[in-house]
Amino acid sequence: MALPFFLALLFCLTFPYSIFAAEWRFAPEGRLFRPLLADPGEARLGIFTYLKENRIEGMIGGAWEAFETTWPSTRLRTGIHAGVFTLLRKTGATFPLETADFLFGLHTDLSRGRFTGRFEFSHVSAHLADGYKGPRPPITYSREFFTLQGSYERSPVRLYAGIRLSNHAIPNVRRWGLQSGGELMSRPLRKNLPHVYTAFDVRVFDDGGITANCTAQVGFLFHNPRRAGLRLALLLHTGKSEHGQFHRLPNRYAGVGFFFDL
Repeated sequence: MALPFFLALLFCLTFPYSIFAAEWRFAPEGRLFRPLLADPGEARLGIFTYLKENRIEGMIGGAWEAFETTWPSTRLRTGIHAGVFTLLRKTGATFPLETADFLFGLHTDLSRGRFTGRFEFSHVSAHLADGYKGPRPPITYSREFFTLQGSYERSPVRLYAGIRLSNHAIPNVRRWGLQSGGELMSRPLRKNLPHVYTAFDVRVFDDGGITANCTAQVGFLFHNPRRAGLRLALLLHTGKSEHGQFHRLPNRYAGVGFFFDL
């Protein structure tokens, strides 16, 4: 029932503006609400290795924008996003795959001046893989959720906050979540050289008890004017695991990552 409800709500929000807006177009480039740098749940392309553990995390994903509607001082953009989040071991040349989380969602972004926002409906499921050698049996992990986020950007700072509500969750945990964070970016170190950045993300939710997952990054951005390119970062994380099969396990790590912001 959730998907038809979301599509009906999206139609009601966008159709009147599509008719009366001054401009609209199909397949615009990039999202109005830029992906959050430190949020480990963002659909993106990248890989990072734990510094003190035999683990590698890999991500394959991104977003596609269907159309954009523009009216005085405000833009609205709608599309889809998807991603796969994997946990592997640094063993030999095969990198055994332990678990994989699959994400698919629909989103609507809005931009007005320095403010941007996004509304999403997403589905995620998690599965143990054939490279897993631990004692934990596989569980059914599946959920659908609505996310509402807003951000304010005034160079060099960006601040954001959001709320997430699940309409379906197996197991019956993480039914709600609160999120906040920020990003700070320097000017180019020299002409045509990278920016230095730092970002942090805090998510609070109930997973058999109130839990706070905190993730931080510091590194270099090699971006073009459209803010696409390569990102090199040192990562720090504390809290529970971000992978559904291990969602109740504590997970604290430091790592080094490479991310391709498309």
